[in-house]
Amino acid sequence: MTNPASILSDKLHEYPEHDVIDGSGGADSILDECLNANGGVLQLIHRYAGRTFCTPGRRLRLHEESYYPDYMNGTGLDELWMGCTVPIVTGVIDSRTQKAPFREGESHVLTPNGQVISLQDLIASNPNAVMGEKVTEFSKTLFGEATWPIVSKKFDNLNPIPDHLHWTKWEVYDINSFDNPGVSASHYHTTAMGLYSFVTKDQFLACMKRFGQGEYNGIRHLAPHVMMQLDNGFVMPNGVLHSPTDLCTHELHVTMDEHFLAEDLTLDGRIGAADAFYACREEDYPKDRHEDWEYLVEKFDFAANQDPDFVQKNARPAIVAEEFTDNGVNAKWIVYGDFLGDQKCSILRLTVEPGAKTNFCPECPTLFHTNGGAGRVGKLEVKYHQDMLLGQVYPEIGFITQAALEAGGVEIENTGSEPLVLTFDFPQQAHSKTPGT
Repeated sequence: MTNPASILSDKLHEYPEHDVIDGSGGADSILDECLNANGGVLQLIHRYAGRTFCTPGRRLRLHEESYYPDYMNGTGLDELWMGCTVPIVTGVIDSRTQKAPFREGESHVLTPNGQVISLQDLIASNPNAVMGEKVTEFSKTLFGEATWPIVSKKFDNLNPIPDHLHWTKWEVYDINSFDNPGVSASHYHTTAMGLYSFVTKDQFLACMKRFGQGEYNGIRHLAPHVMMQLDNGFVMPNGVLHSPTDLCTHELHVTMDEHFLAEDLTLDGRIGAADAFYACREEDYPKDRHEDWEYLVEKFDFAANQDPDFVQKNARPAIVAEEFTDNGVNAKWIVYGDFLGDQKCSILRLTVEPGAKTNFCPECPTLFHTNGGAGRVGKLEVKYHQDMLLGQVYPEIGFITQAALEAGGVEIENTGSEPLVLTFDFPQQAHSKTPGT
């Protein structure tokens, strides 16, 4: 049992009844307990967040009463953070503490005795056992410490979110039919991407100078809009303006959370100049340059935003993943290939028919979540849920560790009557041969 002295006084906002273990001083024994419990698979808990400038689309499968917690000052939960090793910053204040929610969005693992511990604490205690030597060394090069180098999340909004860009952060999208039941392939759900080729620097500058000065600065009037295809992937390089669709989207990106909002009015309300630059890092966009629209134009990558082949280069139609296809098992790569010069990440979707099983042993540790059905991954029983309540733990999200892979992988079995659908998120440089090449 864990020493009570190692329990933190703070609680995760979604799980006020669960003790949070302080693993910052070392968590080797707890990691061993977690690895042994589920055959090298760590069970992650759902972490939810809200954005003050967004309205939930209510497709995160929460119970109706859970979308608007009374301690979030009217902000609704529109994001599910499945895999993230750092706290995020949304600007929301927890009215119970008058501070940002404790470790907002940061991944925590359920221990065998029902407590929770930060995934990052477990990684720090033995990075090679959790992530493997390759990912460990890569993350140290990128971040200066051993940490999982990508974020896995879902964002789900009633309306398109503000047109924005990330100076450094690339993203990939998996907009699928499991997260968006009832949506037809012909429905008009588009994402604004970049600027039309005819837009001049002067036109763009004039648009940004109108920020907050009138009814609407009109940035999305300058943008081509692209129909998003269900069950296919798409890549969004950093530096490109985008206003994602009003569909629930599974997204991966490098471990950071920075953005610049270029739009001053959406269906969810007005955006002030301070909010526009709120999440910009100093190294990406110096604070003394905020609202210096001429500086924005100088910094802006017009070539990337006006690339006539942008959609063709960055669309990822799903392809068969032959290496994971088996009897009763269908496997597809949803995101694959190189972009921005190398292998950034990849997404695999595995469908296991009732009664079927397969041994799953990829080259690299991977985070997964459940899109449908019931079964087991290693010793971890998983099941897809509807109407989830804050405070309750649901077995849908897991992490297959290097320890499991070194033991020969994990057996995945469908124990239910419907297809078991699992989606796997792989980090940078996970494959010796890049999928899709």
